[in-house]
Amino acid sequence: MDNVVEGFFESLGWSIGGVAVAAAVLIGGPRAKTLAKNAIKGYLAATERLREMTAEASESFQDLYAEAKHEYESQLSHQQAAEAEDAATHRDNIPVEIERESE
Repeated sequence: MDNVVEGFFESLGWSIGGVAVAAAVLIGGPRAKTLAKNAIKGYLAATERLREMTAEASESFQDLYAEAKHEYESQLSHQQAAEAEDAATHRDNIPVEIERESE
């Protein structure tokens, strides 16, 4: 996911860079340098924020996955324990005469 984000913003960065250079050519002078620097700063801020948001979303998903897995395994172990208890109860309810006949 990080590679996709970086790739997208890298191409976006080139686009912004191209616009900044075009602005420098059209407007010229010291003002163009300021505009180009501000555009680059904006790009850097946007990529940093997107990285933060991606990391937060990834962490939230990992937490959600861990919680769901824990609940699933807990339900599974409770179900297996109940089935084992039912089997033991059923085995204990077999009349003694039937047990002796089968031996």
